[in-house]
Amino acid sequence: MGIGNIFKAFQPKDKVFFVLFEKVAETLVSMSKEFHESLLEFDINDDTMLKDMSDYEHKLDDLTHEIFVQLGENFITPFDREDISTLASGLDDIADFMYASAKYIYLYKTPLDPSYTEFSLLIYKSCVEIENAIKNMKDFKNPREVKESCIKINSFENIADDVLSQATVKLFETQDAINIIKIKSVLEYLETVTDKAEDVANTIENIIIKYA
Repeated sequence: MGIGNIFKAFQPKDKVFFVLFEKVAETLVSMSKEFHESLLEFDINDDTMLKDMSDYEHKLDDLTHEIFVQLGENFITPFDREDISTLASGLDDIADFMYASAKYIYLYKTPLDPSYTEFSLLIYKSCVEIENAIKNMKDFKNPREVKESCIKINSFENIADDVLSQATVKLFETQDAINIIKIKSVLEYLETVTDKAEDVANTIENIIIKYA
């Protein structure tokens, strides 16, 4: 191998990682949008949404796997390898818990709680801001825009905490023990999605602090 090729082999693979992260974020936006819209017109006898959520989750697993493959193959990375790993895992967690929320909504076959769509809208908005943040991370040229998106995601998570509290209070007022257990479980899965989005925002913000 000539000296030129050796140098090229050790050049940072910024485009590879940022392209993959952007694909993950874009897929999360599509997944969360469909999740929210499906809950607005929910039919317990139609499992199309559950199948679609499963497909999205598998697609995101594949993208996450590819990020780790690239991490193993590339000596130089656009930012810390540990941060790349944490960000990839965090984004994958959002998809996992979103799919789990959809799965238990179908498995439990309980009446659709009004707060489900409040959560799904917050999840969708969080994913949109994650996509914005990741796009603005490229080359670390727009740190202010990245931080603004992270602040919005943290705000959505705070709202989700309030939604969970209020929904739980109303749920216990029904005094239907079986449904309380089932619906409370789904509510906690939904709220966890917003927690995972906040974790991603914190990871992104830490990366920006280091490199911008």
